[in-house]
Amino acid sequence: MAHHFTFTVSVEVERVAGKFASRDEISEQIADMLENANYGDIDGIGADGDSQYEITNWAVQEQEAGR
Repeated sequence: MAHHFTFTVSVEVERVAGKFASRDEISEQIADMLENANYGDIDGIGADGDSQYEITNWAVQEQEAGR
């Protein structure tokens, strides 16, 4: 049986050098980092500590500012 989870990730950035970049450019870089995260397997959980789950789907969506 598959389970579906939704997590909200909040990211705050602050420029430390160089000229300003657009919000779209920053958002694209953050989305790329999240999409390329190593999502692997989940194991060592459950009552006996021997349950294992495989992550079979992964999606990243940006919410509009202020939501």
